[in-house]
Amino acid sequence: AQTYGGLGTGRSTALSAQASLSALTGYAAGITAAQTRTNLAVTSLTQVATLGTSTKTGLENGLQSTTLDTTASKSLAQNNLESALDALNQSAGGSYLFGGSDTSTQPVLDADTILNGTTDSSGNALAGLKTLVSEQVDADLGTAGNGRLTQTSPGGTTPSGTMLSATQVGVTEDASARATPSFGFALAGAPTTTGSGLTATYAAAGSGKPASFTINVATQPTVGDNVTFTLNLPDGTSTTLTLTAAATVDATSTTSFAIGSSASATATNLSATLNNALKASAGSTLTASATARAATNFFSASSATVAAGTAPLRVTTDANGEPSYTPGKATDTVIWYQGEDGNTDPRSTQSVQVSATSTVQMGVRANESSIANVLAGLATVALGMPSSSDANASAIYNAVSSRAQTLLSSADTSPSVQDTVTELSLASSRLSDAATTNTATQNTLQNTLDGIEQAPTEEVATKLLDLQNRLQASYQITASLSKLSLVNYIS
Repeated sequence: AQTYGGLGTGRSTALSAQASLSALTGYAAGITAAQTRTNLAVTSLTQVATLGTSTKTGLENGLQSTTLDTTASKSLAQNNLESALDALNQSAGGSYLFGGSDTSTQPVLDADTILNGTTDSSGNALAGLKTLVSEQVDADLGTAGNGRLTQTSPGGTTPSGTMLSATQVGVTEDASARATPSFGFALAGAPTTTGSGLTATYAAAGSGKPASFTINVATQPTVGDNVTFTLNLPDGTSTTLTLTAAATVDATSTTSFAIGSSASATATNLSATLNNALKASAGSTLTASATARAATNFFSASSATVAAGTAPLRVTTDANGEPSYTPGKATDTVIWYQGEDGNTDPRSTQSVQVSATSTVQMGVRANESSIANVLAGLATVALGMPSSSDANASAIYNAVSSRAQTLLSSADTSPSVQDTVTELSLASSRLSDAATTNTATQNTLQNTLDGIEQAPTEEVATKLLDLQNRLQASYQITASLSKLSLVNYIS
């Protein structure tokens, strides 16, 4: 047949098969491209998860040798952070993988810009993560470096105007820390004491006054008597300090105070040790908490959240030195994630049609909470670890390690980066299954189409042979006629 009309009743089937084959060819091209994207995304996210897990394991092992591992952990975490950020800028065929529906914009800034800040094209200085961490730490520690608490020495006057005796030591919350529990220490309740020499009183916050407590050296304590109190941190955790009476102690002790020649002398020693303990705890536990909170806050931000005025939060201080949070802006703060953001499921931001009725979703955003937590954990270690020469290195290491491990657990503890890897691996498997099914369908349709449009080989051969015989006979007659003349005809 020269036209589809000549195929008779098979023409509808042939036309339908041609359309289906054309669609399957298109699906195959889409599946091939999607498989490349999905497999690269799986590889990149597996790398991010591995970096988070290996750093967490290193922190756990480092607890056995803190002095040697503070510098190593800090350096390793920064290298791992840079590697993770590079992995999140992976692209396939010129299209970025981790920017959601935005495939043309590099989704993640480089590590140097993220950590140290930059200057934009308009000349605005943009603060990086180091600046945000410094702001948070300074706000939490306060000018005295003790978690924004006010310590009153024996014989001094408390912020509420109460004069203490020569045997009393007082501690009072910062009013702003109580009103806005985002900065510094807060008192968890009344201290407890052992022995008969030490007593404590506690005044809860109320009537515009912050919480406070007073420790009184009523009589000379005996060796081993102690006072214990708990401080609440802005991240919801707490730390407990215990000060124990001893015959002699080092002047820098954070855990023991010397029994003096009199109750007032013992109170003075207790006040000195209390000051050491508050500053040491603020410099380790509270600083680690502030670093982790600033890193988490920073990596929770994106261009979309900044436009909405919600993140990242910057710390500002009023004329009285009281800190508060204000939303960061794209003109004063580095926004690490530049890709598409929104409330939709990240997987739905990229999809491919694999059949007439089925699609496979394989989108990813670099600022998904599990990924952001791993980045924040790496940054917490990179920026929070002390130098090995720090006198309080062990306490700082333990505090940073504890906060960082909680964040880094998002690498493999659900909901985790590994969960996203699993989802993408399942998407890749669906793509492979769809490709196999489509190939089988394509072969079946092609066979059906060939059966309609192509003549049987035997019939074609017979007709060609018949035509060949006819042509040969015609050529022979033509050749004979060409030799015919009147003489030949008469004879």
